[in-house]
Amino acid sequence: MAHDILILMYRFSRLLEQQGRSNVSEQFGLTTTQALVLGSLRCRGKRVCATDLHKQLGISKAALSVALKDLGENGYLTVASCPGDDRKKQITLTRKAEKLYTKIRKSMAALEMQACYGLTDDQVEDTRRSLEIILHNLSHPKQDGYIPDGRET
Repeated sequence: MAHDILILMYRFSRLLEQQGRSNVSEQFGLTTTQALVLGSLRCRGKRVCATDLHKQLGISKAALSVALKDLGENGYLTVASCPGDDRKKQITLTRKAEKLYTKIRKSMAALEMQACYGLTDDQVEDTRRSLEIILHNLSHPKQDGYIPDGRET
């Protein structure tokens, strides 16, 4: 059974990336990584360090660095040294990015609705929760019995 789940997850991941890439590239001239970075910055608040983004998004440091550089050059964010540690970079969205984020979010919400078409709200929530557990299990293989809401099995 797990073999089938892994194949389905792989296919889902590939298709989602293709659809997302097509959406953000054609509509907004961004890469998927750039759109994810903008979305993550928007959700996290005013200022975020690059190391936080690397951990949250699971994007390689090199890919994140390229995305941040390109987004900065296009006027979507500013990058400055973190107070107390010049090696860390603190990122702030610009107004231009805030406006674009609203459009990206609408596009991604439509894709999410397409992906969840025909599912009940409970099924969507169960899927979300199951994916959180699967992601945690794969990134922390030595921990048993973890459930994201803090309960243990």
